[in-house]
Amino acid sequence: MNRIIIPLNAFEMIGCQHAMIQRIYEQQVHGVEIRRELMKKVDQEINLIAKELKKYPLFTVYSAPIELWKENGELNKQELTFVLEEALSLGAQWVKVSLGFYQPQSPIGDLQQLLQAFPALRLFVENDQTSYGGNVASLHAFFDNAYEVPVSMTFDIGNWLYVKEQPEEAIKKLGSFVEYIHIKHVIKSSGKLVTTAISNDSNEMWKDILKGFSYSIFKALEFPIDEPEQVPSFISLVQEAEQEEVQ
Repeated sequence: MNRIIIPLNAFEMIGCQHAMIQRIYEQQVHGVEIRRELMKKVDQEINLIAKELKKYPLFTVYSAPIELWKENGELNKQELTFVLEEALSLGAQWVKVSLGFYQPQSPIGDLQQLLQAFPALRLFVENDQTSYGGNVASLHAFFDNAYEVPVSMTFDIGNWLYVKEQPEEAIKKLGSFVEYIHIKHVIKSSGKLVTTAISNDSNEMWKDILKGFSYSIFKALEFPIDEPEQVPSFISLVQEAEQEEVQ
């Protein structure tokens, strides 16, 4: 089964995200990831995107650049509630945020109670490019303590490099919590890390990382793509890597 998700930050957006929905659907993908950070007028754009999504049977992830836990370790309840409500308006199934400043004393019960009001949504926490939100130990502590909460992990392949964490170690510690992978290729250019499109180069790290997960796991192609019509060729690259794993 094709479980490829296309995040809309993969494209240089011209106009609102709703204008890309049909073109992405036509590429035979499983779903789309709507990005809140691309919205200038959130309420207006959510309505436009929601109307467009109703036309096509696309699995929908809503990604919002908010942190789950505040600097004092408390739940970021107000912002998270707004985002969950927006996700319902979109008709999304999953919501993706960052960890934030999780601490051992952070009230997991508050998160569990809040999510009970949104049973139609599944919460995902992604390793981001911050030292605290992309930290393997902190993420493991959170997921280990949140075993009764409907929350899973988004494993961003490239973000580990920005925080100098080892992806292989992250798989060992966090693999059992992962249900969604963001695929990308990251290179160093002029002393900086840069995300680029994947290729058939056997040395690219994303291929080895995929071997640590089930081929049926949901995957997002989160790297620069010039046009939606290029998506099938990238899907083929991922499928070829999966077939190599089976062999």
